[in-house]
Amino acid sequence: MIAKQTMSLNNQLVSYFDIGSKDAPPVLLIHGVPESSMLYKHIIPEITSLGFRAIAPDLPGFGQSDRFPYEANWENFVAFISDFTDALALEKLHLVVHDWGGMIGLRWACDNTEKIESLIISDTCLVPGYTWHPLAKKWRTPDLGEKVVEAMANKKAWMTSMKKEIPSVDEDILEDFFRIFEKDATRKVILELYRSANRQLIEPYQTLSNIKSHVTILWGENDPYISTEFAYKTRDEQFTQANVHIIPDTGHFIHVEAPKQVIPYIKDHFQTVLNLQK
Repeated sequence: MIAKQTMSLNNQLVSYFDIGSKDAPPVLLIHGVPESSMLYKHIIPEITSLGFRAIAPDLPGFGQSDRFPYEANWENFVAFISDFTDALALEKLHLVVHDWGGMIGLRWACDNTEKIESLIISDTCLVPGYTWHPLAKKWRTPDLGEKVVEAMANKKAWMTSMKKEIPSVDEDILEDFFRIFEKDATRKVILELYRSANRQLIEPYQTLSNIKSHVTILWGENDPYISTEFAYKTRDEQFTQANVHIIPDTGHFIHVEAPKQVIPYIKDHFQTVLNLQK
C-alpha cells in the first residue's frame, strides 16, 4: 500500500492517505477509536480501482498525526474535518465512517449536507437511545479512565487482547492503532473525546435525513460495543433510503476482521453511485 502523506494544518502535522487521481471523485474515510487510517487498508484499493480518489486522515492524536494542542473534544474534531477538507479543496465528497468517525463525520455532514454525494456508515451511532459500553463508561469516569488508558499502554497485553478480538488482523494495522496509547498526551485524547460527548450534542443533529443520496449501512453481527439495533435505527430514523447489511460472525472492526465480506458491499455501493450518475 502507498505510504501516508503529511501536511501541516493549523501548525500541527497531519498524516493521511491520498490515493487515486486528483481529478477523480473524492471519498473521505474517517476512522474511530482506537484506530487510524489503517482501518481502511483493505478498502482503499477497492475504491480507487473503481475510479475514485480515496482520502483517509489519521485524526489528530491517532496514528501518525499530532494531537491538538488544545482539548481533543468532539467539536474540535468536527472542526478538523472542515479544515482538512478545505486544505484539500474538497467541494463534494463521498463519506465513509466508522465508530467515532461516524459521530464526528456525521455531525460534520449535518452542517454540510450539500457536500455529501453518498454515505457508507458502519458500527457507529448518532441517534438517541444509545448507552455507553463498559469500556467507554470507564474512559468517561475521571481518575478511573486515566488508570485504564495507562494500563492499555502495555503493548504486549494490548496486542494480545486485540488479536483475540480480531484474530485475522494484520500486524501493521495493530501497530498503527497502538500509537494512540504510546504517550500520555495522546492517551488523554481518548478521554477528552469520550468525556465531551453528551445527549445535548446528539439531539440537535437529526438533520441527516436531509441527505437523499445513496447510503449503505454495514455492521458486525456480534459488535460488542454498538449492537445491530442501531444499524436499523440509523436507517429508520435518518436514512430510509439506506441498504443495511449485517456481516455474519464479525465484531466491531469489520474492515480489518472480514475485508473479504465487506469489500463486495463497498464495491456495490460505488458501482451503484456510478450507475446513478449515468
